[in-house]
Amino acid sequence: MNRLCNVTKGVDEEALGSLNRTRLRTSKAIHVLSVGPMDCGSMVHDALLDEPNWQLTIATTSPELWAIPEQESIQVAILASTLTEFELEDASLLIRQRWPLAKILLIGAGEGSLDCALYDDCVAPVAAPEFLLATIEQLAALWYEWGSRNVAL
Repeated sequence: MNRLCNVTKGVDEEALGSLNRTRLRTSKAIHVLSVGPMDCGSMVHDALLDEPNWQLTIATTSPELWAIPEQESIQVAILASTLTEFELEDASLLIRQRWPLAKILLIGAGEGSLDCALYDDCVAPVAAPEFLLATIEQLAALWYEWGSRNVAL
């Protein structure tokens, strides 16, 4: 999979069947950006694709990450443990620049591989899917909290 793809869950399927556009809506999804390889069997892929209320954008390469419009509302960015130190730093800096409120979750050891200021939390590559989902939800809650503070100002 070497292209950008979006997978959205949470569409009201009854509305699609009836084509009643007043009922056609998506639930308030958490928009997650995954940076790095995304194959069936990977931790992020397996945890997110079967869950409702998630919008997953995948960038497997740096050019794909650059191609994502700034207007996208990214709440949580997940950086794969398979990225090199340079790729981790480059992706983190771009995410901080384009989506300053986005929370960055590093899959990996964290220590030594990336400056602490460039990510918000770290999960071990062998963590249970439930733990990964709970961490993403906590980071998304922080995103919503910061976003509402900025609107109030």
